[in-house]
Amino acid sequence: MKEIAFNVHQLRVADTLLRDEADYNPPREVRIANSLHPVRWALIIALATPALLVLTFFIAKNAGIDELAGQANKALRYVLGVELTALFLLAAIGFIYERQAQKLDRKLYPAPGRLVDIGGYRLHIDCAGKGLTVVLEYGHQGSYVDWHILRPQIADFARVCIYDRAGYGWSDSSPKPRMPSAMADELHTLLHSAGEAPPYILVGHSFGGLNALMFAHKFPSETAGVVLVDASLPKMMFPLGWRERMRFRLTQLVMPFGLPRWRGWCGGSAPEQLGGLKRAISCRSSLYGNYYRERSSFPQSASEIQSIPSIGSIPLIVIARDPIAQSASAHEIEWNRLQRERAKLSSSSEFVIAAGSGHDVPVEKADVIAAAVKKLIQARVSSSVTQNHQ
Repeated sequence: MKEIAFNVHQLRVADTLLRDEADYNPPREVRIANSLHPVRWALIIALATPALLVLTFFIAKNAGIDELAGQANKALRYVLGVELTALFLLAAIGFIYERQAQKLDRKLYPAPGRLVDIGGYRLHIDCAGKGLTVVLEYGHQGSYVDWHILRPQIADFARVCIYDRAGYGWSDSSPKPRMPSAMADELHTLLHSAGEAPPYILVGHSFGGLNALMFAHKFPSETAGVVLVDASLPKMMFPLGWRERMRFRLTQLVMPFGLPRWRGWCGGSAPEQLGGLKRAISCRSSLYGNYYRERSSFPQSASEIQSIPSIGSIPLIVIARDPIAQSASAHEIEWNRLQRERAKLSSSSEFVIAAGSGHDVPVEKADVIAAAVKKLIQARVSSSVTQNHQ
């Protein structure tokens, strides 16, 4: 195994550290807690006012102050009536707002690629360039937008395909479990149905790296190489916690009423030219249902990946974020160590540190990924030439 570090110069990066996989918040996704304040205070007032009136009623009743108790009871009925009416009106307005926004989204942002039927449901795939096919797989809660820097770089020397996993982007939901084994099968069917000939180089970021590994494991004869980009580690894929569970379900529940779109809970802070596109593919109730299914399957997904002892001699390049750029915490050092260990999955592997980059390597250091892909292609071409001369 070779070890390489690209772009050794240090860059300033965010100070936030990844404590564990469950804490990871995908790039450009906005946490509800960071943008909830006006809604939070409205809810507090809406709940506190009736609660105070109920408390006043019981205190007055127990103290024998019937007049005050009657006034509190009357005020409570009035407040509840006003709040329920206001809630109904806001829900109706929000519902109309969201319906119109989604209608506009469909008009302005149709699928850039093709929707291919893979057996009763369709997956979206968008390819460009010529040569060996490189398939890009984004992470959990990622999107098509995540590859906007890398895609044109690879298209200069290869054919590059971005696809949306079932339930993401423009793809339909899938009835199959949201685990690497099922998703690798879906990707395999999609590529063949779309007419994309093997072999393929799989590039997987974060959770997408697990699907890339599974694809190589299940279809080794169709895999020309694998690039794992700070891919998720099974040992750090923790069960779905109650806070995440509530966040997914709450967002899914209120999405049809426009609150997440209005508050910026979906779509995040994508580049200005891609903001509308990111909102169009992110502000959907079904997407958060898919997030929930995928995230709740993390323990099973981790077990599947841990059962893969090796991918043989399939060329593998493991790219890890820079532990120094992440303050070299104990967690970051362990993350880096486990990424190095992962390179042992192949007898033909290299370990690369994307110097200066955090977890979002496709945005912060897309050139490192492009260089890794180009190296795999060049090695394959050199090997073919050598075999032809023998």
